[in-house]
Parts: sequence; C-alpha cells; structure tokens
Amino acid sequence: MKPIDRMNAVLHHQPVDRYPFVPSIYEHGARVLAKTPAAVARSAALMADAALASFETYSHDLVTVGIDIYNIEAEAFGCQVSEGDGASIPGIISHPLAAQSALEPAVLPVPQPGSSNRLGLLADAARVVASRIGHEVWVNACMGGPFSQAVELRGFEKLIMDMLEAPARVHALLEKTTALSLEQARRLSDAGCGVNIFESWATIPLITPEMFGTYVVPYNKRIIAMIRGSYRTPPPSVIMGGNTARLMDCFIECGTSLVVADYNTDFEFMRAKTAGHEMIVRGCADPKLIERADWPRIEEVVATLAAKARGMRNFVWGCGAVSYNTAPADLLRFKKVCAAAERAARPRRRRK
Repeated sequence: MKPIDRMNAVLHHQPVDRYPFVPSIYEHGARVLAKTPAAVARSAALMADAALASFETYSHDLVTVGIDIYNIEAEAFGCQVSEGDGASIPGIISHPLAAQSALEPAVLPVPQPGSSNRLGLLADAARVVASRIGHEVWVNACMGGPFSQAVELRGFEKLIMDMLEAPARVHALLEKTTALSLEQARRLSDAGCGVNIFESWATIPLITPEMFGTYVVPYNKRIIAMIRGSYRTPPPSVIMGGNTARLMDCFIECGTSLVVADYNTDFEFMRAKTAGHEMIVRGCADPKLIERADWPRIEEVVATLAAKARGMRNFVWGCGAVSYNTAPADLLRFKKVCAAAERAARPRRRRK
C-alpha cells in the first residue's frame, strides 16, 4: 500500500498491510539535511528540503512541514523569538501582553504575512512539499493553536489568573488568536496540506478538563470545521501530549482526526471512544529513549503498545518530537522494532 492509502484506511478503521509509522519529525529534519534547526526554520526552501529528505530517509506515513512549530503565529503577533544555535530550535523569549496589569487584547492587530514574520514562509514550504509528494503520502503543515498562542502572548501564569478573574478578556484574546489561526489554516490548506494544530499548553494537568472545554474546544472546533467544510486535504488534527484519555469527549467534539496516546494509556478505552469516528490513535514511545538508543527499554515499550493495539484498526506507531541529536540510524532501527513487535503480536493461524 502507498502511505496515503494506508492512512486513509486507518482513518476509516479499515484493514491495512501494516500499521502506519508516524514519528514526529520537526527539527530532526534539519539533522537529516546536516543543517542547524535555526537555519532551516528561516528558509522556505530548506524547510521543504528537510521534509522531503526525511521522507526519503524514513518512508514514514505522514510527513510534517515545520521546525519551531509553536512559534510562527506567536512571532507574527509580536513575541520575540530567539536565534537558536547548534541543536537548539528558536524559542519564544518575550510575551507582549505580559506587562499589562489587566489583559487588553484589543491592542493586537491580526497580522498578515510579510517580511517581519514567517506566516507566508511556512505556507511556501508546505506548497512545495505537497506538490512533490502529496500524491503518495499525507502532508501536514504545523501551526500553533489559539490557546497556546494566547499563552505565549500573555504568559502562562498570568493567563491562568485571567481565566479565573477576567474570563471575558481571555475569550476576547482567543478571538484574536483564532482569527489568525483561521487565516493561516486557509493558507496551509490552499497549499494542499493537512493542518496539525498544536495545543501543548493545554495539556492535562497544566489546565483542567473544564478549562479545556471552555477555552480550547470552541476555538479549535471552528478551525477544524472550516477546514473540513472547505477543503479536501488530509484531515486536521489537534496535537498535544499529557493524559489525552481524559479529554476524549473534547477531541470528538472538536473533530480532530488524530489523538496522541503514550504506552501507559488504556487502549481499550481509546478503542471504544473512537469507534464510529474518523479518528486515529497514535501510540507513542518516548523519543528520549530513541535518542539514547536504549533498546531494551524501547523494545519493552513497543511490545506493550503492540499488545494493547492488537486488533485495533485505527492505530499508528509514533513517538514524540524526534530530537535533532537523534541519529538517523536509530530512528530507522526504531521503525524496525515497531514492525517486529507488530508481527509478533499478530494472532497465529492454526494449521489445518
């Protein structure tokens, strides 16, 4: 099967020749190019090359376009981003609304692509990758979610206090970040890509499930509904770690096509919750284990995932963000470990 056919099949809970392999490759793509993450993050050509070279190296079943995936929209709104050096990716180092004694989001205009930001740069890279390999594999471009953008603009502690003391102002800020998210989602979708919406600041236990339902779900739901209603690209996803099992009803309401679950997750629960929904469950190993090449522990974790996913038709192999320092040979070995564990977990046919 082609990767695109494999992913379409698991989305609809249909049989596949093997579980798709979906590692999270962002800054690691710069390693494949032998470039720094900072250089690749600021060049549409290099960002596209990193995604294409990674696909050529790993033949994974979902290709992502993006390096410092949490920064693009926040930077456009006015967050200062570090240069990054060596193996480090650029990161947010200033919060434009942090100095306000009372949150006033009205001071923020919704930014448009230009020389002062990378909104258009990411869309340009996504267009190149989708045009080259979009016929054979899902290509998803990355963007920060409305809530995570709001955290970067205000600062986490202050936004939490605002949620408790001035919820209407928080919603006003989220309207601004959602407006940018909708525009950027259209740019990426027009480029022919699916959209990964990253909401890492919304993980449990950073916020409560009740906060998630109030401040995350309505805004991501609008973005996903727009994409699904207007485009025929790979389906959009909300990507985050933490205890995602506690948020399954929220993910179903949002309409996300993929949920991340680590090896400790109750997969019987995930199987039951996703039944009847176009939703993929990505079983994830800790990428630090791969970076350290801790093969006994990796094999243990992967065997656990294989046993839990046995007979599950919407499961895919994965791991968290693969580090720049991870050797490509080790990520390839991880892929082989996953394949071997899947074969070992298959029911054996009885001889007649």
